[in-house]
Amino acid sequence: MKCRMCGFEFDENELENRGCSSCGKHGCNSYHCPNCGFANSPELDQEFEFITKLKNKFRKKSTN
Repeated sequence: MKCRMCGFEFDENELENRGCSSCGKHGCNSYHCPNCGFANSPELDQEFEFITKLKNKFRKKSTN
């Protein structure tokens, strides 16, 4: 996973407690970056990917 805040790449499967020691919530659905502590949500990554695909599709249509 690549942190959306600092760009640090890390393996989310190797994080202890999904990295939740950084925020104290324990049980949040995020992976906290071991470099900066930012909470990266896998659900948001999927949404951003979908939005990016839509934007690219609209760009292709507008250039035709």
